[in-house]
Amino acid sequence: MKRLIFYFIGLNLIAVAVVLNIRYDFGVAAFSSVMYSISEIYKISLGTASIICYLLFVLIQCILSKKMTLAYFLEIPLSFAFGFLTDLYDWVVPEIGGNIVLRMVLFILTMFVTAMGVYLCVKTDVVLTPTDGIVKTIAEVFSFPFSAVKNIFDISLILISVFLCLINRTELYGIGVGTVLTALFIGRIIKLYERYLPMKMIEKPKANDDEGTKAAEEGNSDQAARAVEEGNNDQVV
Repeated sequence: MKRLIFYFIGLNLIAVAVVLNIRYDFGVAAFSSVMYSISEIYKISLGTASIICYLLFVLIQCILSKKMTLAYFLEIPLSFAFGFLTDLYDWVVPEIGGNIVLRMVLFILTMFVTAMGVYLCVKTDVVLTPTDGIVKTIAEVFSFPFSAVKNIFDISLILISVFLCLINRTELYGIGVGTVLTALFIGRIIKLYERYLPMKMIEKPKANDDEGTKAAEEGNSDQAARAVEEGNNDQVV
């Protein structure tokens, strides 16, 4: 239950950070660049665009792996949940004015919010977001390192966003210095959390740990049984 609560908190942090990045007008994170471009170009809500992109990512995972697993299936309701959260925060969070310095400071703070959201979702290991799920699938199918696929995938999303804007003859929605900053620093911030905020309490229990616990319990039971037997033998003597 604790893992689910922290996972839900993580999803909320990511969703609100997506909206805040849009409000600061410095450029959105790479993983949300395509959904934001689609939202602006085709005049649909950000949440709807998120659902479309996420469901497409799930479909690609099934095609590449040639199977439909429970993990892929669970990404479908997650897509709708994240879309709902994004629309909710897009409705709640007001426009943010102020000078450029203030907005830049807030943008930097929001990167820590984004990183915390991703960190909590990964640590709890409940359901991968489709953006991480598709990277994991590509890495497994083609035997590439996850980190390398992640970098290439993020760059690909940015290029797709630019392409969509160019063919529709619009401005480059969501592409800016903030896009570069998030690409460079989100991963580093997550590493800081891993080092100074381990949060072992929300990690998914490992099978080896469970087996070790059982073995220890069985070992203690054996010792207790031997002690009883020895006590009985002493009494007989």
